[in-house]
Order: sequence, then structure tokens, then C-alpha cells
Amino acid sequence: MGISKNSIDDLRKKAKISDFILSTTSGKLRGSKGMAVCPFHGEKTASMSFTDIENLYHCFGCKQGGDIFHFVQEINNLEFQEAVEFIAEKYLFKLIYTKSSNKDEFKHLQDKMNLISEYFSELIFEPNSIEAKNYLLSRMYTDSDIGTFNIGFIDKDNDRLLKFFKKNNISEEDLKKLGFISSNNNFLFKNRIMFPILNLRNEIIAFGGRSLDSFGAKYLNSSDSSLYKKNKNFYFTKNFLSSVRKKGYVILVEGYFDVLALNKMGYQNVASPSGTALTLQQLGILNRYTNKILLCFDNDEAGLLAAERVLEIKNQVSNKLEINCLNLPLKYKDLADLYESQSENINKILKNNQEIIEYLIDKFIFKNKDKKTTFAYFRKLTAKLSPLEVDIALDFLSKRLKTNKDILKEELNFKSYEKKNDYISNKTSNYSVFKDIIISEIIKNNFNLSKEIEEILSLDSQFESLIDNLKTNKLESEKYINISYSREQFNESVTRLFLVFSEIKINLLIKEFEESDPKNFALLQEVEDLKKKKEIYQNTL
Repeated sequence: MGISKNSIDDLRKKAKISDFILSTTSGKLRGSKGMAVCPFHGEKTASMSFTDIENLYHCFGCKQGGDIFHFVQEINNLEFQEAVEFIAEKYLFKLIYTKSSNKDEFKHLQDKMNLISEYFSELIFEPNSIEAKNYLLSRMYTDSDIGTFNIGFIDKDNDRLLKFFKKNNISEEDLKKLGFISSNNNFLFKNRIMFPILNLRNEIIAFGGRSLDSFGAKYLNSSDSSLYKKNKNFYFTKNFLSSVRKKGYVILVEGYFDVLALNKMGYQNVASPSGTALTLQQLGILNRYTNKILLCFDNDEAGLLAAERVLEIKNQVSNKLEINCLNLPLKYKDLADLYESQSENINKILKNNQEIIEYLIDKFIFKNKDKKTTFAYFRKLTAKLSPLEVDIALDFLSKRLKTNKDILKEELNFKSYEKKNDYISNKTSNYSVFKDIIISEIIKNNFNLSKEIEEILSLDSQFESLIDNLKTNKLESEKYINISYSREQFNESVTRLFLVFSEIKINLLIKEFEESDPKNFALLQEVEDLKKKKEIYQNTL
């Protein structure tokens, strides 16, 4: 059952955001407005503004913000409908529901997933699972650890598995919806140690399996399902979110055993994207809870390439995101290897980290002494960084190569950065290409604007003025007529330009809000609306 929009709007008028903020953190309310210590990042002084009239909040420190429902969602780790119900219960407000089968469907699937998880957990403690137990013991995980981390096992007995499914009314359709069936219509897991993948409410939504056989993929994940999307979910343990809020940062690692190793060493603020393919969506989700990430992928070429990818996408999430890389000693393959060696203090190791661009430059110079190849690599790394970030990176490269910064600029042809005040030009290396494609599309359609193009123009007055001028300048317009592009390239251009323009608009609105006196909370609502649209566009990349 869904909740009617009118019912939600009526609840918004009845509820007060101060009731929820002041019950979770310290602060003061003066009339209908107040300031509080932000519960989403570590601080000692109040930097979060809120108002009961608009039921909005905004932190000047971490930039977290939204309405009353968003606050309750974030602080209690709830879905939107759960947050609405939570608020309604406090005020004894009777919600009006609409007919919807989605919630019942998810509950049905979640119940089936829990049954399967219990089955895996029981199997690992049976005599026939001795190989799995011995493997875990060889990696320093005891029976107690197996229980703590809810590690399971799936054996080779297909008949027994089918009997279990039949007894518990788990159909083949259920298994497909839960991500257990492969594209070849076979059950994905056999003779594997099973790691439960949780959502942020600590519900099991998928599994990662480590094979005990010498053939096939060593690690295998559930397929995307009704509960699980690999590009949006992580592997972590049940105290992950509370630990992130307490420590103020996330440790991002490559594999399941890396996560467990850090948990054993006292760090629960650790997550894995189940491999090295960290996505824009995953990074955005982490950024909701912290703007500080410590990256430690494996000590190999794939790990370095993955770190380069993180640098490439980080500014698309937020230019406030701080990412450092752990300098794991070369004798260790990964953090799991470090844990199993039992030879070094993890606290000292974690302190040995560098800002991501410095880390990548150092790693490259360590293997490549030739300056020309270093310059080419530097250009590649900095292609999507802001001018300030490039300048800071140049300072670092200058010290490492013991070469004057001005000489480096000449060599790298970076003098143009000094002449560019427009951040957009450097936000996306293909910005001008995307822009030309959009202009061509507008002209080919006789300036009849689609809704998505109107939205882009509304975000940038200069671009809007350019289009207006082209309407009356036929000679200039003809330059764009013969531009060739596919529908995919057009769609990407729309997405990229919206992400660039909306990020700039959001920053301008926040600055305007911070400078307004009295505070104009309508600006914050505009910010939140843009953030939601931005997330929709990001999910299309």
C-alpha cells in the first residue's frame, strides 16, 4: 500500500522538524527557526539551520539538507514511506493509503531471502561443510566470527536444495526476482562460502559467494534483482552506518575478506563495492553520510586503475569530497593479507595515506622515471579536475620532479588554466562537444525546445542567451546544422550538461541562502529539488 500525496502534505503541515532534530542532537529553537549541531558529520559547534514553518533543514558544514521526511529518513536509515509512517505515529496522524502491491511484493521477497539466508547459515555448521570451515579457519575466522558476520555455505547437494525450496514455497520466479538464477536459467551458487550483502537498513538483499572449487569464477555475486542493484549497493557488516557516523569517514576496500579483516581489527566503517568497479551512484550514496573516504584497493595494477576511475568521477558527485589512498606496504596483497600476517599495527598503517592525486602520481613515478610519460599521465589524471585542483597537483609534481612549476606549466601547456575563470569549461573535458550537440538539436528542431532542453537552459543564462541570439543569426546557426551524432550521444550530452549546470546552480543557491538575512528557506527547497533531479540524471550514466 502506498500513501496518498494529500495525506503526506497534510502530515507535513501538522509535523514540526524541530521535534526530530532536537531529539537527536543538541540545538536551540527561537520561535519557528533554530540552529543545531549537525548529526551527519563530526562537529562541536552548531552549523545546521532548521525551520518549522517550511519544515526544512540545512547544514552549512557538510551541506546536508532537505525536508522533514528526508531528515527522518537519513537519521533513522529508513525508506521514504517508512519515514512518513514514523512521523505520523508520533502525532497520532491517520494516514490515507492508496492501493499498491509494491510493498507487499518486497515484504514477500524479503521473507524468502531471510529463509534462504538461514539455510546457508545452518549448512556451514554441519559436518559436510568441514572444507568451508577449514578454509575460513586458515584465514583466521573462528566459529564465533562465522556467527558474528553471518557467513553461510551452499553445498553441492542440488536435491537437498530443491527440497528446501519446495518446503518453504520458494518458486523459481521468486529465485529469479531474488537474483539467484543465472542467464542460463541455473542456480548461481554451488559449493561456495556465502557472504550476506545488506542494505542500509541491515536487511539481507543479496549474496557474494567464494568458490571452494579450483575451476570457475573465484568470487560470484547475486544477479541484479528486485532487492539488489550491484551499482548501488555495497558489502559491509551490520554496524557500518553507525560506525561511519561515529568516525566521520568510510574505508573503501576491494573484497569481502578485506571488509571482515578491518572489522576484526576494530574498524566497522568499511565497505566494498564487491570488486574494483566503483560507480558514480555508489560514491554518491557514501557522500550522503560522509565527505571523507579512505581508499584501499588491492596492491596491483587493477587496484591502481580503479583508483584512477575514482578520481575521474569524484567531482561529478561533489567537489567537497575528500578521497585519500592508503599506502599499504608492498609486501601485502591487500588488507586481508595484512590481517592474516598479524605482524603490523593497523592504526599506524591507516595513518600512512595520501590525497588521491598525490598517491597516483607517486605510484606512477615509482615505476616510470621518464618525464615525458609522466607528463602524459599527469594530463590524463587532471583532465576532469577543477583549475584549483590542477594547480595543487602541479605544486606536488613540481616537488617530486624537482622542476620549477612555471617550467612544468610550459611543458604541459597548462597556461590556459590561468586564463579560464569559467569552472564549467574544466568540469567536463567534453563540455564544448556536448554543448554543440544540444545546439545542433535545437536548430534542427526549429528552436522548438523539449522539456529536458528547457530545463538545461533555465539553469544557465549564458547558454540561454546564446540560443536566443542564434534564432536571429542564420549565418551563425548554419555552423551547427551538419553536426553528426547518435541518439545515445545526444542523451549523454543532455545528462552531462544538466549535471554540470545543476551543480553550479546548487552552489550559487546555497551561497545566496547563506548570505540572506533573514534566511530565505525557499532557496533550500530549490536546492533539494535540483539534487533529486540530479540523482535521476546520474543514474542514467
